[in-house]
Amino acid sequence: MKLQIKTKQEQHNVSIFGGRLHENKPLSGEQLYSNLIYWANVEANEEGTFPMHPHEGIEILTFVFEGGLEHFDTATDKWTPLPADAVQHIQAGSGLQHSEKYVKGSRAFQIWFDPDFSKSLKKEPYYKDYQANAFIWENENTYQVKKYVGKDAPIQTDAFGISAKRFRLSKGNHTIGLDNNSFHSFYLMEGNIEIEGNKMTKDSFTKTSNLDKITINAMEDSELFILLSPIKVDYKKVTDR
Repeated sequence: MKLQIKTKQEQHNVSIFGGRLHENKPLSGEQLYSNLIYWANVEANEEGTFPMHPHEGIEILTFVFEGGLEHFDTATDKWTPLPADAVQHIQAGSGLQHSEKYVKGSRAFQIWFDPDFSKSLKKEPYYKDYQANAFIWENENTYQVKKYVGKDAPIQTDAFGISAKRFRLSKGNHTIGLDNNSFHSFYLMEGNIEIEGNKMTKDSFTKTSNLDKITINAMEDSELFILLSPIKVDYKKVTDR
C-alpha cells in the first residue's frame, strides 16, 4: 500500500514571536477532509504567549505532551494552568476570546473541528480541562494505548465521529484495528516506523481510509498519535460555505 507521508520538513512550518514558538501544520496546503479544520504541533523554544484572540463556532482540543501552558478565556475569566499530559476542550459556541502562554520546553497538539456551525454558533461557549490523571496507559495486544477522545474515553466532542488515541509501540511488529468507515490520521510523535511498508520518521504525518486494520513495524520504541474522523459528514461544512 502506497501512502502519502509528509515529513516535518514537507509540512507548513512557522516560527512565531521571533522563534520563541515553532509550529508545523500537517493539514496545511492540502484539501481539508472530514470535519477537521486545523492541526498544529506547537513547540516552545522559549516562553511564548498568544495574545487574546476570538473564536466562534469551532471546537478545539489542545493536548499538552511536555512542559505546560496557562490559559485565559472569557468563559472562565481567569488564568488556568494546564500541565504535561493534560487536555483542554473548548467549544467556542457563540463566541469567546482566549490567550495561551506556553512555558519553555513545551510541546502540544492543537486540533480544531467543525461541529456543524449552524448549531454550534447558537450555543453558549464551553470550556473544560482534563488533568493528566484522567488518562491512563492500557495494555492492548502488543502495544499500550492512551484513550483521550471517543466512546470509551473521557472526552466527548460535538464534532461527530471523533476519536483520539496515543500508542506506545515497542520495537517490532504490531497490528492495529481501524474503523473502515472513517479516516485515520497518523502523526508519529517519537521514533521510526514502517506503516504498511511506508517509512515514517519523527513528526511525519499520513492518513488512510476504508481500512479495518493496519500493520506497523517499529524500528525502535515509538509513539504514534491516531485521530479518527468520519469519511462522510452529514452537514454543510464551514470550509464549503
